[in-house]
Amino acid sequence: MKPPVSRPYLHPDDLQSVINLILACRTAERIDPWPPAHDIRARLGADDDARLWIDECNRPVAFAMIWEGNVFLYFALPRASDETLEAQAITWATMRARASADQHGERAVLCVPVRDDDPYRAALLARAGLRCEEWHMIRMRRWLHLPIADLPVPAGFTLRPASGESEAPALVDLHHAAFATASETVAERVTWMRSPAYDPRLDLVAVAPDGALAAFCRCSVCVEENTHLGFASAWVDLIGAHPACRRHGLGRALLLLALRNMRDMGFAQALLSVGSWNTPAQHLFDSCGFVAICRIFWHVYDEEMEMAV
Repeated sequence: MKPPVSRPYLHPDDLQSVINLILACRTAERIDPWPPAHDIRARLGADDDARLWIDECNRPVAFAMIWEGNVFLYFALPRASDETLEAQAITWATMRARASADQHGERAVLCVPVRDDDPYRAALLARAGLRCEEWHMIRMRRWLHLPIADLPVPAGFTLRPASGESEAPALVDLHHAAFATASETVAERVTWMRSPAYDPRLDLVAVAPDGALAAFCRCSVCVEENTHLGFASAWVDLIGAHPACRRHGLGRALLLLALRNMRDMGFAQALLSVGSWNTPAQHLFDSCGFVAICRIFWHVYDEEMEMAV
């Protein structure tokens, strides 16, 4: 059998075959469910930051992409999972990172997420010269058949679903107020509200006594995983509150309402990610019944570090 050969990802012709490949990979154990397939579908486009490896019958067996500028994602079917192939993908990704950095006058940085129960891949990346950072992401899960606490809605506030696309500008303003680094535009918010992963029952807001939006909880449906793999899952994507409305318990109230809605919609589990440094968020999720399923450590290629060696 001939070894797989690589070629650029061709959008949109390769899109469905790539999604099918990712879903096939996720039937195996210890495969991280992030990013959900609908996010990958939305991010893929006609650019140079994705690559395919195909077998002699022109079938995709591995796929790599650079996510959000510097995160390397790699998927390979079991029959194509060998160190040589992934080493090729890492070499391609570091070259792309360097080219992009040169174009923008920056230094090249590439981050590779690896589960804490995958020592094989961690060792491969170490041999490739990537260093493992101490900070990491915690993937958490909440089984929805377990009891969900009563909703502690703070006095004077009300909880409701977002009021459709007409409320998108106010929702974006709230997002920016809650997170100083937020860059979401109204157009991006509307695009998400039109996606198959969106359900208004999982796009929740808290309204202050004066009618202003005070906090929000955004969740998405794992449409393709649920359809093709039977996962029955939804993601808790983002929870935030306006600085003037923090410490009222709004995040907890919105999250519990989202979990109840997920259960009523027939989902079996809720998934989320939280940074190892974000202790308050971890306490919130612990208190709402989430448990850690794995930790994702970041293995980093840094051009500046390479030059210093």
